[in-house]
Amino acid sequence: GTTTSATASATASAGATEGTAGTTLIDPPAPEMGLRAEYFADYREPALVGVDEVVDFPWGADAPAGLDGVDRFSVRWTGRLSPPHDGTYTLITETDDGVRLWVDGELVIDDWNGHFVARNEVKVDLSAGVEVDLRIDYFEIDLDASAKLLWSSDRVAEEVIPASHLIAAAGPSDLGPPKPPYYNPVEAFDCPDPGALAVAEADGPAYYKVCTGGAFPIRRSRDLVVWSGTGAKVLPEGKPAWAANGKRNWAPELHRVGDRFVVYYTTVNGADVLSVGAAHADAPLGPYTDIGGPLVEHPLGVIDAHYFDDGGTPWLLYKIDGNSQGKPTPILIRQLAADGLSLVGPETTLLVNDGQSWEGGVVEAPWLVRRGDWYYLFYSGNVYDHRYRTGVARSLGLLGPYGRHGAPILTNNERWVGPGHGSVIDVGGLDYFVYHAWTNKGDGTHEGELGRSDLVDRIVWEGGWPKIHDGSPSRSRQPWPGESW
Repeated sequence: GTTTSATASATASAGATEGTAGTTLIDPPAPEMGLRAEYFADYREPALVGVDEVVDFPWGADAPAGLDGVDRFSVRWTGRLSPPHDGTYTLITETDDGVRLWVDGELVIDDWNGHFVARNEVKVDLSAGVEVDLRIDYFEIDLDASAKLLWSSDRVAEEVIPASHLIAAAGPSDLGPPKPPYYNPVEAFDCPDPGALAVAEADGPAYYKVCTGGAFPIRRSRDLVVWSGTGAKVLPEGKPAWAANGKRNWAPELHRVGDRFVVYYTTVNGADVLSVGAAHADAPLGPYTDIGGPLVEHPLGVIDAHYFDDGGTPWLLYKIDGNSQGKPTPILIRQLAADGLSLVGPETTLLVNDGQSWEGGVVEAPWLVRRGDWYYLFYSGNVYDHRYRTGVARSLGLLGPYGRHGAPILTNNERWVGPGHGSVIDVGGLDYFVYHAWTNKGDGTHEGELGRSDLVDRIVWEGGWPKIHDGSPSRSRQPWPGESW
């Protein structure tokens, strides 16, 4: 049988002997047989730490004993392996889902993928009584779970490696939790124009997201990958009191402004013209208090508000909706009051659509970041269907002039079309783009009935410009946000 302890097993009592000059020598504690085990719920901090005698766990649809939740956990086992004889051994893992195995610091099995039960083997030369370091990382995503570590040799029939040949590490590792890869989409339902925010909380970072539509329900994640509803809404009544209706509630963004949280959003004013509103709260989940009227209005309509803090000075970017009447669509910037709830100073134009380029009649969805000496203006262009793309322009000054990258930095591929309207989020010092895209219908157009799913991809900086995956949404496994392969 196998055992899993929720706390470290007790070690044997240490003995004492009298040494020279009256010195008392303390015998080291007897080693624990098995492997040090660290269980991580939701791939975060350890939920269980102890010693497992062997790695032989047919959990199935159940959770490890003492662990809340049956899905999305990971385990690290560490210790030493003591072979009974010289020879070539076959080390074997059988897991559902992913596993990695290190012997003396060398990665010898690397199956870091989600799957049903899979068997991996590696041959290693070992010497009798010569201990080697052993480390196994494992993750579970969903459905059934199992993990098994076996061996065989010309003198040992295949078996689960017994506790008598395993010596547990003295204490937990100093390594972070094992985290699985992820695949896009992170949310496979209609959640367009995602406005995301990272918030430092007592037990680590959390991420909040609001999408186009309705009362602007707020979603929450601990990692940008696994999201859940919170029940909180920015506009519980479906529209602010000053709006003619809630039919065009678009592009909300949640931001930290001073010691409070502000959601900037698009809706219509009393005359049914697109306008920018704002609502504030003391916590990310509200309750939110609307400012009572439009923050920004324009005869052509104004949409896609974005907040930017430039060294303590707050600014608001937004787009004039000229394309609705066959006119240009400038992205403007204007300084905000310190509380982020009113505007001060004049407007400045940062970018205007180039109708002869991929942008067509539209630039919109601004998101501004500063990296080093440069300001980078991420934006989307063209019609919001399969023709949508993401571009970027940069400037050495906040107010411009902004020079375009040229080609889009995010365009279509065989799986996804119309990628855009994203948020730039820092996770552990790495930048990520949280954005929407349509499913490719198979002919390069969008599958409208499926809506716009939410995707997450790493931003890397090369030659002074941002690069997102291969220039289109990722289709393969990606390192968990904040991690590298």
